[in-house]
Amino acid sequence: MVSPYDIAVKLRIEDPSAARRELQRRRRPSHKRSRVLILAVDHTARMSFSVGDDKYAMLNREELLRRVVEAARSGAIDGILASPDLFDDLLYYSAYLRESTGEGLLDGVMLIGTVNRGGLAGAAFELDDRVTAYTPDDIRRLGLDGAKVLLRIDVGSRDTANTIAYVADVARRCAELGVPLMVEVFPVKWDGTSYRFSGDPYELAGAVNVAAGLGWDTTGYVLKVPYVRDFKLVARSTTLPILLLGGGSGNLERFAEELADALRAGPNVVGAVVGRNILFPRGGTPGDAAKLVREIIDSVS
Repeated sequence: MVSPYDIAVKLRIEDPSAARRELQRRRRPSHKRSRVLILAVDHTARMSFSVGDDKYAMLNREELLRRVVEAARSGAIDGILASPDLFDDLLYYSAYLRESTGEGLLDGVMLIGTVNRGGLAGAAFELDDRVTAYTPDDIRRLGLDGAKVLLRIDVGSRDTANTIAYVADVARRCAELGVPLMVEVFPVKWDGTSYRFSGDPYELAGAVNVAAGLGWDTTGYVLKVPYVRDFKLVARSTTLPILLLGGGSGNLERFAEELADALRAGPNVVGAVVGRNILFPRGGTPGDAAKLVREIIDSVS
């Protein structure tokens, strides 16, 4: 396989408009599965590079692109969640494939643009998570298929109030434009070194209800949440569709068990958004990992 990295570098220099042309030429998703699998690749835009114990696993763009392309070509994923630089890299490679084979990498794939990446990992302002990537207007203008925002709630931090306001503004604008919105939400507390989620299902259900109450029109919302014990309590706390957050451990077997349990927790649990557990599985390949997660999503009833 020709390196997606090499193609992206070449076209960025020789034909930078190729990414925009490919975005216009791509075949939009024409059908919806009842349950979906979204590949998440928006971590690096907020200085989050770790997988398990490796702090810099996602910092090598050549290796990251290779893994994303392999997962995308598996046929197992329904969409990709990414930052602007990742999407443009993938669009350059997709343009190359279209010229070579007649079909682009992103044909029929939902493209979901990440919005607030300003809460850089480890920064003093981490919870003051400002809109620094796509805006809802960007997503509508470019013809992407949806937006995603991150809402971490620490009731002991004043920065949380700012982020709730940012996210509420994004939710209102998405509703005005008819842009579907994914809200990733979980409560956190500072443990002396980083912000962590306790895993308490009641805390998560409470945060879910904060996210569900933002803006004026929730008909286009889907929630992205982490796994907790008693997941049924979280699922039953809202009528909004829920996607399970994939986590970053690289332990695909454990995630598979959590995903199966979450899918059984309620009819509004409709799939998963998975990044590192597919891209960097312990053993196996990204393609194999994507197919395994897809099999679980399709088989659990």
